Amino acid sequence: MKPSKYIQKSPPLPLRLHRKALPFPFDSPQTHLTRNGRFAIREGLRALGLPQGAKVLLPAWHCGSETDAVLAAGMQVGLYRLHQDLSADLDDIRRQLDGGSIAAIYAIHYFGFPQPVEEMQALAKQYGTAVIEDAALALFSRTAADIPLGCQGDMSVFSLVKTLPLPDGGALWLRHPQPQALERLSAAPLRPALAGLKGVLRRSFGKPRPALPAVPVPQRQLEAWHPRAGIAPADMRGRISPLSRLLLRMPEATDITSAHRANFLVLQQGVPRRSRMRPLMPNLPAGACPAFFPLFTPDADRVHAALQAEGIQSVRFWRQFHPAVDLSGHPEAQQLKRSVLRLPVHSGLRLQELQRICEALHRTV
Repeated sequence: MKPSKYIQKSPPLPLRLHRKALPFPFDSPQTHLTRNGRFAIREGLRALGLPQGAKVLLPAWHCGSETDAVLAAGMQVGLYRLHQDLSADLDDIRRQLDGGSIAAIYAIHYFGFPQPVEEMQALAKQYGTAVIEDAALALFSRTAADIPLGCQGDMSVFSLVKTLPLPDGGALWLRHPQPQALERLSAAPLRPALAGLKGVLRRSFGKPRPALPAVPVPQRQLEAWHPRAGIAPADMRGRISPLSRLLLRMPEATDITSAHRANFLVLQQGVPRRSRMRPLMPNLPAGACPAFFPLFTPDADRVHAALQAEGIQSVRFWRQFHPAVDLSGHPEAQQLKRSVLRLPVHSGLRLQELQRICEALHRTV
């Protein structure tokens, strides 16, 4: 099959400026824009004044970049379990809080699906810990009560480039205003910002790329941690680039949310549900703006290669294992790292392209 157009994993630039200001977190004076989400985590932990050497309790299934940022802030990482629907196991969190030395509970709003933050806050108040919300996969998402995800805890972090066509960008929100939270950071280096801009322009205005076969990669290499996914304690080049600040005038949040939701639902309905392939998440909740569509398939590497050969970009989601995190007691997290593909739902996709993704997946099972 020769595809008519390469289906890209990231969004193109919109072709007009929007006068309407972007909503939370951009409309809050407590928000600070960073080069990426890792800088937001590291500098946020510093701003909270949490004790050095104490633990931040992360969900067992996470990228690994969060761990690197926690370690770069001089803290340690603990892990809590998730239920099958990826909601936090509050009983496991409580058991670990009973053991002491926990400074913060870290909640990841996977793909815009809200975590039980109010219950986490109740536990945090009881044990004297902080609550951190990670909305990297959930920019512009809201709860069923129309509350923005990321505004309930003590701190929240965002990865803007997962949803918006920017060369770089993260955000840190702090409940208690700290105007100098990023005072020690300098501007992002120009070369990576220009390379990122080149990528945004290429996928927005360049010629479609030809479909190429995926190059086989050994599992050990796929799972090896790459330093580029982390952050060094001494790296202070962490402010968002002027290029990204300029491009933030172009997106419109309502359009993005509507497109992401509609495209997610097309994939939710159309992807296979056999040979153990299935949508990872349950039905999309009201208010969610998922950055991507997560597909569960135990044969993720082969399916990824098949999509690549048909001109469809997918991503082996969170495939790297951080060397400082021991997942031997969390086989479910190991399975997720090896079995989830990230499919695009951005606003640059047309219905025919989403149908092409579904048809290609059906040919793999």
